[in-house]
Amino acid sequence: MSEQCCPAMDLQWSQRQAGPEQYEDVFYCASCGHVHRAEQYMLPLRFPFNDRCVTCGGDQEMVGPNEVRCIKCGMNGHEDLEIHQKYAALHPDGNFLAAASALRDSGRYCLALKLATAAVKWGTDPIAAMTLRSSVLEALNLYDQALDEAYEWVERQGGPLDVWGIIANLEAGSGNLQGSINALERALKLDPDNHPEWWADYADIKIHIEDRQGAVQAAGHAIRSPETRDRAVAVLVEVGERFYAGGQFAQALGACSMAGEFQESYESIAWLRARIAAASDDTKYLVKWLETTIALNPNHQEAKEMLAPYQKPKGWFNWG
Repeated sequence: MSEQCCPAMDLQWSQRQAGPEQYEDVFYCASCGHVHRAEQYMLPLRFPFNDRCVTCGGDQEMVGPNEVRCIKCGMNGHEDLEIHQKYAALHPDGNFLAAASALRDSGRYCLALKLATAAVKWGTDPIAAMTLRSSVLEALNLYDQALDEAYEWVERQGGPLDVWGIIANLEAGSGNLQGSINALERALKLDPDNHPEWWADYADIKIHIEDRQGAVQAAGHAIRSPETRDRAVAVLVEVGERFYAGGQFAQALGACSMAGEFQESYESIAWLRARIAAASDDTKYLVKWLETTIALNPNHQEAKEMLAPYQKPKGWFNWG
C-alpha cells in the first residue's frame, strides 16, 4: 500500500521517458505530485517479427547451434520469453493478451506495450495483439511508430488483411483522413463482404468530408450487419438531414430509402420521413410516418402536434 502523501490522495499512472528507448510507468498522486512508484522498462519500439527481440526490439542472431541472442540487449530467446511470462503472471489468466489489455486499461502503458508485443510474437491471436499494441503506442503518443510498423507488416508478403483496418484507424486518429480512406479502400477491395465495420468507418469518414453519395453507399453495406446497423442508420439520417435542410427532399428521401426494411424500426428515420412528406404535401405518407414515429417514441411531442389535425375526433357522436 502506498504511503499517505496528502489528505486527499488521487493516485494514478502516467509515463515518462527515462532515456533512449527507456520509459517508466509512474504511479503518482495527482493532488500533490508525489511519485509513489516508478517502473522502468526498455520498450520494444520495433514490430516483433520473428528475428526481433521482444524485450528491446533489437535484431536477433544465432550465437550457437540452438541459441538465438539479441545483438542489442544480449537477451537470448529463452530468457526473452521467460521474463515476459513472469510479467504476464501479474494477471490471473497468465495470458499475454489479457494481461496487456488489463494493464492498458489501468494506465500502465509501458508494461502493457511489452506484453502486447509478446502476444504478437508468441500469442494465439496476433491480430488482436497488434490492435492492442497499436492502441498502446497511441496512448504513448507514438502515432508514427504505430503507423510505420502497421504498414511494414501489411506490405510484407502474406501480411494479414485486417491490418488495413488498423492502419485506417491510426490514420484517422492522426488526422490523415485521406490516408484512412486509402487504407479502407484497399481493404474493402480485397474483401468487400466480411467486414461491415470497415464499411461503417468508411461511411463515417465520407460524411465527415461531405461526400454524401459515398457515405450513403457505404452505409448501405454496413446496414446489412446487426453489429453496424445503428452506425449505418446514423449516417443515413445525417445525410438525409443535410439534404432536407437544403430543400433537396428527393435526395433526403433517397438516403432514408437506403435503410430499406429498417426504416420503420428507427425513430430518427421515421421522423425525417414525416417531415419530408410534409414538405412534399404528401398527406398519406405524412400520417403514416408520424404514426410510426409516435409508435417508436410515444413521448415525441412534435410528432403528436403535427399529427393532431389529421386525426378523426372521437366522442359520443363519432364511434370511429
